[in-house]
Amino acid sequence: MEGRLDMAVKDGVLRALEQQRGEIVSGGGLSAALGVSRTAVWKAVAALREDGMLIDSVPGGGYRLREGDDSLTADGVRALLHTRLLGCEVLVLPEVSSTNTVMKREYAAGKPEGFALLALRQSAGRGRLGRSFSSPDGGMYLTVLLRPAIELKNLHFLTIAAAVAVCRAIEDTCGFRPGVKWVNDVLMGGKKLCGILTEASIVGETGALDYVIVGIGINLRFDPEGAPELAGIVGGLADFCGNPPRRAALTASVLGRLEEQYFLIQEGKLGEVAAAYRELLCCLDQPVTVIENGRETPAHCNGVSDEGHLLVTMADGTRRELQSGEISIRV
Repeated sequence: MEGRLDMAVKDGVLRALEQQRGEIVSGGGLSAALGVSRTAVWKAVAALREDGMLIDSVPGGGYRLREGDDSLTADGVRALLHTRLLGCEVLVLPEVSSTNTVMKREYAAGKPEGFALLALRQSAGRGRLGRSFSSPDGGMYLTVLLRPAIELKNLHFLTIAAAVAVCRAIEDTCGFRPGVKWVNDVLMGGKKLCGILTEASIVGETGALDYVIVGIGINLRFDPEGAPELAGIVGGLADFCGNPPRRAALTASVLGRLEEQYFLIQEGKLGEVAAAYRELLCCLDQPVTVIENGRETPAHCNGVSDEGHLLVTMADGTRRELQSGEISIRV
């Protein structure tokens, strides 16, 4: 009981400090609001500092969470969440090979739906079609565990939902709206800001979904000197908004926006998810190159169907619906 009470006080103190970030919050006020002693508040602040939160003690008995603090902790994310499912449990690790790999290996079998795994760094980040990507400290690297009641043919809607969620979360926290290159790249000014990788586990006996994990990696900053081969191809949020958002705030926004789209999928409202995605498509009504089995073919992008497939007109005039597992496009 005492441990749960200490955690509740810690969560309450952090939530109050987050809500008034950069401002002084009195210890007495926290004590009264939470119905605990000043000593309990002091212990909670000490525990938050041990977790890496930058909290100042102000003469006169107050505390202040620093405005520029970008520490990423489970407590910090939870304090900003307004979700019902996603982020029900949050774990932040200092470094992993990739959050998707660790989720599958260590947590998918036993954790509840909505469990969110974050890492400060990834040593072997993975993307679609086996591509790797840079994952230095300072980015947002997240994998969410889902157990959707959907048909396998609609699995790609979770990738579509994640792309919509990322774009809306970036708009929420940065003030600009990026676009999507079908199917899972989030772009701004032609530069890739985010990659998304959705993976599923299938029950062998029935062929039904066991679980799905959605991995999201967002570049807050990109240093072209560290990866000159990616200059002009990859970018960061700081390229377009000056001061990028705090990772905890961005994570909370991504989880909230993803939950919105996920609930629509669970309710069978796939057309609404496709419509939201269609609005963000950066290649709409533009020429594209379809890359299929190593062969490149020019085409024209007509949009996205309600089934989440890319609609194109090929150079010979034929119309096709492209499925995400089959091809890539170049804009």
